[in-house]
Amino acid sequence: MEWETRLNKFIENFEHKQDLIGVIVCGSYITGNPSNHSDLDVHLLLNDTCDYRERGNRVVDGLLIEYFANPPKQILSYFNQDLKDKSLMCQTQFATGKILKDLTGKVVELKNIGNNMIEEFYCNSKYEMSELTKYFLWDMLDDLQDAYDNSKADFSFLYYNLLNRMIYSYMKSINRPYNFKTILGNASSEIVRKKYMLKELPHDNIKILIEKCIIEKNIEQQMILYTDLTNEILSLYGGFNINEFTLNSAVEL
Repeated sequence: MEWETRLNKFIENFEHKQDLIGVIVCGSYITGNPSNHSDLDVHLLLNDTCDYRERGNRVVDGLLIEYFANPPKQILSYFNQDLKDKSLMCQTQFATGKILKDLTGKVVELKNIGNNMIEEFYCNSKYEMSELTKYFLWDMLDDLQDAYDNSKADFSFLYYNLLNRMIYSYMKSINRPYNFKTILGNASSEIVRKKYMLKELPHDNIKILIEKCIIEKNIEQQMILYTDLTNEILSLYGGFNINEFTLNSAVEL
């Protein structure tokens, strides 16, 4: 493969080559359909004794290589942080990546850990949303409606930003990883779901509305669809009545 020749050239000139114990390539060059703007994503695994990490970019014969050099303990830290953030980005990179070098077996070990974390993550099917989050969804809809009713110039800016926050809240409530760059594919494409190891969204009406909200260009229709999506999400958790909202908590000193 042409990219492998360029990657080998990069590794040969890598400043910390003496510490390198593993190489795994991930991203679209492995999972499929790279575009003219795709870079080559590569994790360089460093010896356990290394006390540094490094990330950077190098252009090798016209190919942009984005590299992440870390010892195994740092990768495990990224795994745990992604799990906490409900992202799974690092785990997915290792789970779907192609191993080119593994002197100690650590790359295979991390690949297996990443796969197991993803599997265990999806086993938690508990759906929950706090009253405070429900209030925020209601409040965002109210803000957008105000912008629409008053023909504010920043309506489109608000629409896409609030839509992103609403979808994030929904994905968090159903215990699904959220990446705004993959959400349309998650809702509409089995190819994208397979590429990023995503599970299909469990609520058909919400899945359809998410897709419509993202691709709709007409402002009037955007307002209607945003309202429908908000109400559909809130209905999963018993709806929301602003007249009954109360939040009682201890003071912070």
